[in-house]
Amino acid sequence: MAKWIWLKEEQSVDSHAQFFVPLSFSGENTEIRLSANSDYTLYVNGAFVSCNQYRDFPYYKVYDSIDITKYLTKGNNVIAIEVWFYGAPNFSYYSANAGLWYELYKDGKKIGESNENTLSRLNPAYQNGLKRKISPQIGWTYHFIAPNEDTWKTELCEGFEKSSLVEGIFQPIPRPIERLDILPPVKSKFIRTEGNRMLYDLGREEVGFPTFRLTSPVKQTLKLWWGEHIADGRVRGIIGPRNFSIDITVGEGVTEFSNYCRRLGARYLELEYQTPVEVEYLTLFPSEYPVKVLPFDFKDELRNRIYETAARTLVLCMHDHYEDCPWREQAMYAMDTRNQIICGYYAFGEEKFPRAALRLMGEDDRADGLLNITTPYKGDMSPIPRAIPSFSLHFVTMVYEYYLRTGDLSLVREVYPKLNKIMNACTSRMEDGLLPMFEGKDGAWNFYEWTDNLSGRPADITSPFETPLNCLFSIALGRMQAICDWLGEKADFLSMKNDLNRKISETFYNKDKGLFVDRAGSETYSELVNALAILCGAAEGETAERIADTLAGDHDITKCSLSMMCFKYDALLQINKEKYRDYILKDIDATYGKMLNAGATSFWETENGQSDFSNAASLCHGWSAMPVYYYHTLDAARQ
Repeated sequence: MAKWIWLKEEQSVDSHAQFFVPLSFSGENTEIRLSANSDYTLYVNGAFVSCNQYRDFPYYKVYDSIDITKYLTKGNNVIAIEVWFYGAPNFSYYSANAGLWYELYKDGKKIGESNENTLSRLNPAYQNGLKRKISPQIGWTYHFIAPNEDTWKTELCEGFEKSSLVEGIFQPIPRPIERLDILPPVKSKFIRTEGNRMLYDLGREEVGFPTFRLTSPVKQTLKLWWGEHIADGRVRGIIGPRNFSIDITVGEGVTEFSNYCRRLGARYLELEYQTPVEVEYLTLFPSEYPVKVLPFDFKDELRNRIYETAARTLVLCMHDHYEDCPWREQAMYAMDTRNQIICGYYAFGEEKFPRAALRLMGEDDRADGLLNITTPYKGDMSPIPRAIPSFSLHFVTMVYEYYLRTGDLSLVREVYPKLNKIMNACTSRMEDGLLPMFEGKDGAWNFYEWTDNLSGRPADITSPFETPLNCLFSIALGRMQAICDWLGEKADFLSMKNDLNRKISETFYNKDKGLFVDRAGSETYSELVNALAILCGAAEGETAERIADTLAGDHDITKCSLSMMCFKYDALLQINKEKYRDYILKDIDATYGKMLNAGATSFWETENGQSDFSNAASLCHGWSAMPVYYYHTLDAARQ
């Protein structure tokens, strides 16, 4: 049986390792099964073959099956594997022991495996132990030192020795989704040189791996910046604690650089030098999940452009799992993922990717039963909170909607234990018939959306009861009852839901205003809260109809952000689909058309674009792809 291995040296944070595996070949079909912690790049006889460890848990570990036959020649061959061990958590990485695991097969018969006899060494071409973060969510950047790269990919070099065995990582299972496609490099456009920086435009938002070929008159360290914005005249590379840069030391003469261990999300690249260099090319290899956008034609030029851009936004935000944004975070949040999944059903007609994402979330092991802030995630990243309770409730909805779409009860059964933990985390905390907000001291962030009063509790409010949390809990109760019925599990969530709805109405509904307040003790009102009141059933009959008219009319309550427009639209459709159909389509046309007119090649995190969040707002965000869903469900081609 293959064993998990690492270097003889003690494991250290932010370290790069090399593994050397000789192989004799005489024409057989040859496959390697490969898993690593934290990430890997595979070469055969010096040629790049594959990369990208599926983001997983040490107790739910995944391997890739890679056919390497076409890279082999008769006789002696070399398999070279780079592994980058993070050693510290980020928003897509569950911290665990360093390790490499592999098995080799010829014509389906195992002929080799990882063990203590595998040769390995610390990678001399990286600055090991650099520990410089791109952002708290993404984790480490790297410093590549090209003059230190030797010929280890094709022949055994100095410093290799036998490996040591590693404990604490389970035997891996097959990758549940397809491996990523590494596409031909983008043809970038040189824009200008300003000072000691050269600026390049990729033409549109891209996600991929950096590559360049240049000539330097001296040995020097270059800095490669990347980003989505040049509103400041250059790539906005440093924003608060974030530093979007890579260091590459080049020698005198020609350097060809390609790196496959860190995806970059960018529209622009900028190369900073100490001594001027001659650049032949500087660009990215796009890295995309292999889906195809299904044919569409809404008989309207604007809607077709909106749909195409929304579908591309989805593609840019799905790699080994769904991502909120490929530039700044690359993290899978439950609420964001819900938007991406329901859009992906229509855009791609594909169900394997959403299943894998839901299954991964089902493996989350947070002690209090809620989902961690992202998946996979583990570790103390204080002061960043580690759970968003409302997002855990969205997970119940995601599983419910997945079954309605696919009829796949096996997935529902697999994640049922996690669903139960989420519901127990809520029901066990009930007070006076309501669900109080979760306390920040427990690592919770009571967030609902990026609008006033809903991105965290205002300081002047002391009541523990918030309307959106209770509405979302009511929705989850109804959907959990359906899930239990499908699985044949006994439950009485409906009576709890009915009691909760009465309490929501009594506590949060202002009869004079005809609206639900955002929280007990407040006098603020929002589209999101009132939409959720309709959707959960706390608002009924004429009350719900009046609220719907308010949502679709001129009003002074807080508007939904792009991330939550779906709840406003769904509430209107629940009241009267035909009445509000044209309003919703025209609202989408106006909101998203504005972004296109501003030059968007993917849809933004918020309507304000790059200026939000202290100039750190993303111009590509998965939760903003919702036109895909509504154009289909409302038959946007119908005039």
